[in-house]
Amino acid sequence: MKRASTILIVLVVLIIAAFFVLNNPLGRLVKIAIEGIGSDLIKAEVNVNSVNIFASDGRGKLNGLKLGNPKGFNADHAVKADSIELVIEPLSLTKEVVVLHKVFIDSPHIIYEQGENGNNFDVIQRNIESNLGIKNEGKGNTKRLIIDSFIIHNARVNYNNTIDLSIPDIELRNIGKKTGGSTPAQVTRAIIIELNSRIVLAIAKSAAIGSVGGVAIGAGVAVKNLLGK
Repeated sequence: MKRASTILIVLVVLIIAAFFVLNNPLGRLVKIAIEGIGSDLIKAEVNVNSVNIFASDGRGKLNGLKLGNPKGFNADHAVKADSIELVIEPLSLTKEVVVLHKVFIDSPHIIYEQGENGNNFDVIQRNIESNLGIKNEGKGNTKRLIIDSFIIHNARVNYNNTIDLSIPDIELRNIGKKTGGSTPAQVTRAIIIELNSRIVLAIAKSAAIGSVGGVAIGAGVAVKNLLGK
């Protein structure tokens, strides 16, 4: 389950990427960028129903975003999200540290599926790392991020087509603020740890799976510095 939560972070990465790539990321242009960049990033189809961008104050909203599964998996999607709201500090886009005032992911549905070569999120994680160079990040000049508020609301996870679990809402504040900005990889890892803990707890409480091995629920200490606590 450790890698499964990574895909939620991809939703944010796709939006940020669209702002970096396009000088005037409005409406249909952002839709095209996200679908194109996203599909290349995870090596599976990415679709979004509609995009609304307000460049003057950095607000944006995506409706009906769907991330498909890589080859070898049966489910029609890995993640669906009804809506994603984002508020970026416009002036920060040209600076070394990009400030996101708010990221709000509403009602994401995750399908965790086992395949011959591991689960679908193992494959997606490898594709992301290959395309973004997450493993080597920090060796060169990299944009850093500060996220004032990152919220995942009303998330559900389907585990191997056997159980459907609700995940308590998650809000992380002041990510990267203490250190003057964190790399995308550091932000990703911090959120993965928190999400993974919530998923594991939900599975344990369901009593549907007797053992959840190899998961470090106590790893929340690793996000302490990023969250400035």
